[in-house]
Amino acid sequence: MSYLVLARKYRPMFFDDVVGQQHVTRTLQNAIEQNRLANAYLFSGPRGVGKTTVARILSKALNCENGPTISPCNTCSFCREINESRSLDVFEIDGASNRGIDEVRNLRESLRYSPNPGKHRIYIIDEVHMLTNEAFNALLKTLEEPPKNVLFVFATTEAHKLPATILSRCQRFDFKRITNKGLIEQLKNLCEQENIEIEDEALRHIANKGDGSMRDSQSILDQIIAYAGKTITGADVENLLGIINQELFFQVSDLILQGDVEGGVQLAAKIFIEGYDFSEFLMGLSEHLRNILVAKATQSTEELDVSEEYAQRYLAVVDAFEVEDLLRLVKIASETETLIRRSSNARLHLEVALVKMIKLSKSVTVNQLFQKLDDVKKKADFVTKTDTVQPQAQSKPAPARKFSIDLIKKPEATQVKSESKTDDADSSETDTTLTLEDIEAVWEKVLNQVRDQRINVGSCLTEGWPTRVNGPILEISFNPQNGFQMSTVERNKSIIQEAIQNHTGQSLRINCVPDKKGVLEEVRKIAPPPDKKEEFEKLVKENKSMQNIVDTFDAEFVE
Repeated sequence: MSYLVLARKYRPMFFDDVVGQQHVTRTLQNAIEQNRLANAYLFSGPRGVGKTTVARILSKALNCENGPTISPCNTCSFCREINESRSLDVFEIDGASNRGIDEVRNLRESLRYSPNPGKHRIYIIDEVHMLTNEAFNALLKTLEEPPKNVLFVFATTEAHKLPATILSRCQRFDFKRITNKGLIEQLKNLCEQENIEIEDEALRHIANKGDGSMRDSQSILDQIIAYAGKTITGADVENLLGIINQELFFQVSDLILQGDVEGGVQLAAKIFIEGYDFSEFLMGLSEHLRNILVAKATQSTEELDVSEEYAQRYLAVVDAFEVEDLLRLVKIASETETLIRRSSNARLHLEVALVKMIKLSKSVTVNQLFQKLDDVKKKADFVTKTDTVQPQAQSKPAPARKFSIDLIKKPEATQVKSESKTDDADSSETDTTLTLEDIEAVWEKVLNQVRDQRINVGSCLTEGWPTRVNGPILEISFNPQNGFQMSTVERNKSIIQEAIQNHTGQSLRINCVPDKKGVLEEVRKIAPPPDKKEEFEKLVKENKSMQNIVDTFDAEFVE
């Protein structure tokens, strides 16, 4: 069989040919140049991203006739033998089928032999996480102190399954998923070399289906070429791989905006008749909604892996959706996709999900909610006034109308009462004749009343003192360091204003200000509360009994 699949035919032969793993290849090249090679390497990452390929290139770099070198010649006998998997010094072992302790013992026995004819003996163990615990334990000492010119390369897709004792003896390299951009560029170059015409949309489909794996993408392309020949369109890829056309997802978003429940049910029937996989459809719908969300959040389509035509359509629809609604829609799609996997009636769950999305009420912000409540209050106030002026026109209110009035009217009445009270207060404040001396004369009584109502507010008010009366406003000054006390008084000023009115017969509004000029100590008639800490220290110093108590119990003053 002379045909060679694309994944093998275009396998990288040099470090620089490896796509998307520059952080690995650069480190290995530097290690070769500086002669700082480790005894064991662990290559972990998704399937088909180049782990075994890089291990082979490393083997050639070390055993090449011109080596060790970062650029193996690929023409000498050593390089050719490694490329053809027949080298006597490079062993590729499948960890899944050679996972027992006996196989590891045989491996250890072979370590006694020197490399021949190469310079290094290299063991590449693929899927190393499949080895048993006993096999791992048998490897420990060998990994830590291997024979001269022996190097281990472990490759795995599940590094978390390896024992910590193995991980600590290896230099670990985490291979990344290859980006869609990198996959598309590589596939396009491959098609040019194979003289194949392929649409950009087809390349995008293949890259998405490859899910970051170069080998998977090349295998899919091989399959597409067998199906479509030398000219490949996006429709060819969709038909062969069962990829759902993007138009179907835009149809869903249009139905959501239109609120068309009937159209949603018909769409579910169409998906069923066409034979699309429901899970694939919902995953694609989640990706579609995610694209709208990203386009709305960034106001651009740079982060979207779609054609220019679809990019413009995403920009056109973003203003019709709110971010909160998109998050809820994505959640519905994701939860339904999970539910369908466990259900025997997948069509029902799909129909319910589509109807739920279409009937989903739009999110509103708190400000919008308050605005709607204000509108309702205004309408209720208008209805109340109409009923008062013309009671005979509405002898028996309708239930819905009465319900609205019962909800809104009481708070409105309270508001009217409050406004009336404010008007009266303003009227009395305008006519106030109080002086600062009048306030100081009753200030101790005001403090006592405030303490009786709120002891914490009274304590904070004690730190201040009235320093000015300016019409209906009384200024109370506080030391700048008493910011907490001043803010507490500000928050409870209604209690203090009520106490002042009780003892003077007139209403004042209080305004707390910091004493920046230092006049508070000069005008204060009542001494500020004493420093309790100083009192405590003085008591301990002068009273032997108290001093004994402090010494015995190791007591200290606590604020």
